Formats: sequence, structure tokens, C-alpha cells
Amino acid sequence: MERPVGGYALLGVAACAALVLPAFFLPPVPIDETRYLAVAWTMHAGGHWLVPWLDGAPYPDKPPLLFWLINLAWQVTGVHAWSARLLEVLLALATLPPLRGLAFALSADARTATKATWLWLGCVAFAGFAGAVMFDLLLTLCVLSAWLGGVWLARGRVRSGTVWLALGLGLGILAKGPVSLLVGGLPALLAPWWHPAVRARLGRHYLALLLALVGAAVLALAWALPAARAGGKAYADAIFLKQTAGRVAESFAHDRGPAWYLPIVPLLMLPWTFGLGRGAPAGDAAAAPAHRLLDRFALATTLPAFLVFCLISGKQPHYLLPLLPALALPAGARLATGRWRVVGWRVGLVLLVIAVGFAVALARLAPQASVMAYACLGGAALLGAALLARGRRPTAAATAAVATLVLVALAKAAFVLGLGPRYAVQAAAARVASAQRAGIPLLHAGQQQGLYTFAGRLTAPIPTARSQAQVAAWATAHPDGWVISSYRHYDYAAKPLYQQPFLGRRLAIWHAADVAAQAAAKARTGKPGESDEGD
Repeated sequence: MERPVGGYALLGVAACAALVLPAFFLPPVPIDETRYLAVAWTMHAGGHWLVPWLDGAPYPDKPPLLFWLINLAWQVTGVHAWSARLLEVLLALATLPPLRGLAFALSADARTATKATWLWLGCVAFAGFAGAVMFDLLLTLCVLSAWLGGVWLARGRVRSGTVWLALGLGLGILAKGPVSLLVGGLPALLAPWWHPAVRARLGRHYLALLLALVGAAVLALAWALPAARAGGKAYADAIFLKQTAGRVAESFAHDRGPAWYLPIVPLLMLPWTFGLGRGAPAGDAAAAPAHRLLDRFALATTLPAFLVFCLISGKQPHYLLPLLPALALPAGARLATGRWRVVGWRVGLVLLVIAVGFAVALARLAPQASVMAYACLGGAALLGAALLARGRRPTAAATAAVATLVLVALAKAAFVLGLGPRYAVQAAAARVASAQRAGIPLLHAGQQQGLYTFAGRLTAPIPTARSQAQVAAWATAHPDGWVISSYRHYDYAAKPLYQQPFLGRRLAIWHAADVAAQAAAKARTGKPGESDEGD
């Protein structure tokens, strides 16, 4: 039986609350979030709108679209980490309308579109990364827009399909680089396979696809060409070469093999990978033809791009986020027709295992964690137990999705209460900012990745030393200065001015005069060229 509209509205409010509330209590997590907020803050403070900067140098690793959007949010709210997180939540929620539109464009009915939306909203990947200050959900939004344009193009809506495909691909390039072309463009390229009607007008289809690619390139180059001139030759080489062939070639030096992603996908799609079961067998034969278009589209969308990602050694779980919404489409169709069903006790078991596993990890990593941290995980475990107790009774996809969102929100709260002090740099950044304002010379030993820039609202970069010899020389020349580091390689025996636990090690600030001799001794006894690269 379909849930009443009012029930969906209440679940929708609960889902939004579970996504929004963590934005107000999660600190920026090193190293990625602190780095990206540092770039956005430097753009805000220095007016570097065309070329992103980090630690006093152009930052070519990512295009500027997310940094622009964060600064746009800051124009409304002021400069806060929570507003950047809230922006990310809104970007995550903005993926839902194009996913529904995609289902309708592929001839699915409203029930299928609704089920697919809840499946995407309720998977661990969506719940975990919604609100994270990263590029992947922004890219997912762009990719979904490109997919929608590609489907319209395949159905003969040439003008709107071409424009939408160009916008999706072009903005995707500005969001995360040319990976947008791989993930967002493949369905349109493979359209003759998943949409047979395209075969009758191949020339027209591929001409429109070519025009869309040209439009995407024009949109991306409208930023990249002036940015290359403003950023200099090294920056130009980085954004035009390392964002494409250079980035792929260099990634083969990393150590994650081709099969690394295989167990990651089922984990990202929890609880559905274990929580979906067979429904009414009688519906299989009748429903199969209606699912063929969705099945083929999902296969063309995910499999080729996934294989390419597997061949590239540089891997992170969140890189797969743009592929996952396509998997919700055929699954949603099977739920809508009764071929599949949500098995409530399985979903409950998954949530219970996640909550208990998080509690065990917290006990190992933070033995002194507060009672409130375990109370949050206890609430998450009770949520799983409640679904587990339902046994074989029917469970709606929306109910299971909201339960997953609430569990992830509680896990985030437990993270802050238990491990948050090891990730927070606000206190150290406040001391660094105070010293910078007072004119005290500062040196960071090892890569700093903008760690203190946003938290301290720094307006000038901190010089960096990449070897003990450089630390010793600087400390000798600036005995009244401060040496800052969070790397074990640059951890000195002298009594620090300030110290705190940080990512399983120590973040400390020393008087330069107190560490000069030890740094010089380490430089004499260390290996040639030894630095913090492996720390």
C-alpha cells in the first residue's frame, strides 16, 4: 500500500533535518575540508576570483566553481564553516529533481521515480558525504544534468538536449575537471545501444553531441584561458595538462590496485545492497520489458566509467559518487512493480552493525570519549534494532532511507563528541593568527595544506620548510620566531609553546631558538632529501 502524501512530507522533513543539523556542529575535517575552505577564504579575503590560491601560490588541483559557490553563500551568511556545509547539503538535495526528471525521461512512472529518489537519498554514500566540503556531489549534480540532456537528445529533443548536455558537461569541468566528460558524456555517446531509436538518426545525434562538447569546452575555456594567463605558465600547464593526461599518468604511481573499488561500491550503497530482496515472482515476466531501457541506461552510465576508474590507481570512495544515482533507477523500477521489496529486518541489521562497529572503533581510538558520544551510537543502535524487530512485515523505502539518514547524523555527532578534538585546529589557528598579527616570524615544518588558514582567518601565507636543514637555517636566522608542525618527522624534544593531539599524532608550536640545534642535528643524521612526504 502506498504511503499517504502527509506521511511522505513528514519523512521528508525528518530527512532534511538529519542532513542539515550536522552542518552546524561538524568542524572542518583535515586535510581535505580545511584545505578547500582555505582556498575559498583566500579567494574571499584577497579577491582571487579567477585563480584559486593556497599557501601563497596558485592552486591548480581543482577548478573554481565550488569556491565561487562557497563565496556566494558567504555573501549571504558571512564567513562560516556551517554555511559552506549547508551549501553542500543543498547541492546534495538538488540532485533529487534531475534524478526524478531522468526517470520520467526514460519512460518510468511516478512510483518508479519516487522509489529511485528514496533509494539515492537513503544510501550511506549520500548520507555520509552530504554536507562534506568536497567536489563530488557538485559534480554529481552536473553529471545528472548532463545525463538528462543526453536522454532528451536520444529521444529527439535535439535543441534542449544539446543545451542541457553542454551545460552539464561544462559546469562539471568547472566543478572537478575533465572527469565530467567521462562520467557525464558516456551515456550520450553510447545512446545507440541503450536507446535503439537513435540508430535511425545517428548522424544527427552525433552532430548534436559534438555541438554539446563544443559548448562545454567554450564554457570551461571562458574561465581556463584568462586564468592561465593570470596564473602564469606553471599554472597553465597544471590546469591544461595535469588535469587531463598528466593526472591520469601520474596516478599510476599510487598503490591501489584495479580491484580496490569492487568492495567499495556495495558499502557505498548500504543498506540497499543487503536490504533489498525478491518480491512477487509473478510480476517478473510482465515487468521485465518495461525495465529494459532503465537497465541498459544504468549499465551504459556506470560500467564503462567504473572500469576506467578501476584502471586509474588514484582512488577514493567518494570518486564513485557521480555513478551511483544511475543504479537507483532500475532498482526503483523493481520496487515500484513489486519485483523487489525492502526487507526491513535486513536494513535494521545493517544499521545495527554500523552503529556497533562505530562504537567499537570509538572505544579503540578514543577511550576517554564522553558518555554522550556513546549515547548517540546507542540511539543509532536502537533505530536499527527497531527495524530488525519488524521481522518480515513490509517496510517502505522512504522509512528505511530516513532511518539511514538519522543513523549517519547520529554517527557524525558521535564523531564530534568522541574524536572531534583530534581533528579541530581552531585553538592552534587562533594562536598562529595572533602571532601573525603581532609580527612574529612563523615557519611551518612540512606541508601545511592551508591547515590554519580558514580557522585562523589568516591573510598572509606561512612560509614552509621541507627539510630539517631548512628548519635549522630559518630557526637560526629567526630565533624569536615560531616553528609549527604536526608531522612526526618534525616533532622536537623541546618544550612547546602549545600542543594538542592531532590525527593520531601531535600538533605543536615551538620557539625557533629552542629547536634550531635539534633540527640541525637531524639534518646531519637524516637521510639525504628526507622530508615529510611519507608522514
